[in-house]
Amino acid sequence: MTPLNDLNHLLEPEAPLTFSLTPQGGTFDEIHVKLEGAVSSANVDEFLTEIKTELAKEPLKNVRLDVSDLNLLDGSGPAALLRIKALCAAEDNNLTLLGAHPELIELLDAVDLEILDSGILHPRPDPNLLVQIGDAVQTLRKMASDIIVFIGAIILGFIGVIKQPSTARWESIPKLIERNGVDAAPLVCALGFLMGAVLAFQAAIQLRKFGANIFVADLVSLSVTLEMGPLMTAIIVSGRSGAAFASQIGAMHVKQEIDALRVMGIDPVRYLVLPRIIAVGFSTPCLTLFANCLGIIGGCLVAMISLDLTPTVFFNQVHRVLEVTDVIKGLIKSFVFGLEIAVIGCHRGFQVRGGAESVGSATTSAVVTCIFVLTITDALFAVVYHYYRF
Repeated sequence: MTPLNDLNHLLEPEAPLTFSLTPQGGTFDEIHVKLEGAVSSANVDEFLTEIKTELAKEPLKNVRLDVSDLNLLDGSGPAALLRIKALCAAEDNNLTLLGAHPELIELLDAVDLEILDSGILHPRPDPNLLVQIGDAVQTLRKMASDIIVFIGAIILGFIGVIKQPSTARWESIPKLIERNGVDAAPLVCALGFLMGAVLAFQAAIQLRKFGANIFVADLVSLSVTLEMGPLMTAIIVSGRSGAAFASQIGAMHVKQEIDALRVMGIDPVRYLVLPRIIAVGFSTPCLTLFANCLGIIGGCLVAMISLDLTPTVFFNQVHRVLEVTDVIKGLIKSFVFGLEIAVIGCHRGFQVRGGAESVGSATTSAVVTCIFVLTITDALFAVVYHYYRF
């Protein structure tokens, strides 16, 4: 095994490029070369020199190049493989690539379209079920590790702001509250009104059968305040703010503005993430209050039309059933939802690598992840509120 130069800063130092020549199968006309690590501009020249020397020691032999453990970072990787192909062609030998990744095939296709028609590529076989499960577990472990590290950075950022309040971007918070709270209020109010009206209308169909018209106020007020208001508001905020945070920070990553902040000694988490967390954490409960009020008004309107209830009777029943603690429970839930939305949106933005396609993927992933996490959190709150009443 011949170690080569350390890779550049984009590579992990524990994964240098190595290659080995191993005779396999007892064949007299073949030489097996296995590559491990990654090829980059930092080591490609020495790699070509070394392998040319080794191939010269074994003339008139076909080369089977195992690239199943090879990572190619830039154009020097495919170029090196094409150079090896040219060396083999000069000796009238054949080159066969074993275990080629789909990404490698795409790179070679971009470099030389004829290489795929030459029959030298043997695609990597699909992994078995155990390998796929192992890859999924490793992916989940890495995701959990990244989230924990990101949350730790946020906590450290808050501690730093508490110690030095002047380091926070307080001037950006009002603008973020306006953009993520005030601008979303019309949509939240409209959805809250329709949500309360639909609940009351569906309940009226059943309650009218039993002469229990008055209980529509109980159903609408408790359902909207404890469950539907916070959850539907959070879903709207995740679609607006979560996606916006992922796309904004992702675009900054693509433009290398995040790296510029670090070069200037500015913490990106404290500069970009903390103001967004504060803004969404403050605006989401306020939006939930609007959704609750409009939902109850929508239910009252349907009760007046479908159940012949006067507003006085309806709101007296709401006052009798709905307690302040119920409203507080919903606001606590919405506050936690807001924090989760801001953290997930910013985290997805920091995960962007590449161009516009990566930004779009991060935006979509942010919304999907927010809705998934919100559903789980809502279920946990339901269990907690069931066993711990206050």
